[in-house]
Amino acid sequence: MNALHSYGLLIRWQALRLKGFLPLAMVVQAIFAIGIVAGYPLLFPELDPTTVLFLATGAPAITLITVGLVAVPQVVSQQKTQGTLEYMRSLPIPRLVYLLADLTVWIGIVLPGLAFSLLVASMRFELALEVGPLVVPAFLLVALTSSAIGYAMACVLPPMVAVLLTQVLVVFVLMFSPLNFPAERLPEWLQVVHSFLPIQAMGEVIRGTLATGTFPLAAGSFAMLGAWCVGSLGIAYLALRRRA
Repeated sequence: MNALHSYGLLIRWQALRLKGFLPLAMVVQAIFAIGIVAGYPLLFPELDPTTVLFLATGAPAITLITVGLVAVPQVVSQQKTQGTLEYMRSLPIPRLVYLLADLTVWIGIVLPGLAFSLLVASMRFELALEVGPLVVPAFLLVALTSSAIGYAMACVLPPMVAVLLTQVLVVFVLMFSPLNFPAERLPEWLQVVHSFLPIQAMGEVIRGTLATGTFPLAAGSFAMLGAWCVGSLGIAYLALRRRA
């Protein structure tokens, strides 16, 4: 069985396993989108055009990031507990193919929520986004990077620790990450922390491709996400190769 055929079969197998999770994921993503677009504006006495764009582009960013950093490690940790992951490791399937197939399914899961968040933001603020030519690569890179980080977390950490860490990450992403507001509003020490983490770069590439006339698109953000993506994929791949 060649790698491409295995990849297709694994996508079908994983999609069937997670078919019950898809409706729940869509509901959760919809709640996030509505909460951000409808709830966050209540924190501001008035909304200027820049703030509106931050909120409108922050909703899809948070949708992508939370699925990758929260849902992925929780489900993969559950697979470890149930023995499903160990069973897959025992099959004569290239580990990299299994990893890429699983991540492909997760990217497919996040797409409906992404589309919904953009729709809600456009309707709520009555704005027309200035979409750039790199919007598709940008969104795919953010989705793949966040999912790869979440997968690496679940592969390396004990299941209980990974699940607890996801709860911390939810608060960190929603409250202390420059996705719905400029990074300059954070304390200096937290700005330094975010200069090494991928979350700020995720927000920058999404803003830079959805509102090209307002936010610049820096090549450094793509480079940082690429480094985090490759590093996380490498960690997850090595963990999957390791015998328990």
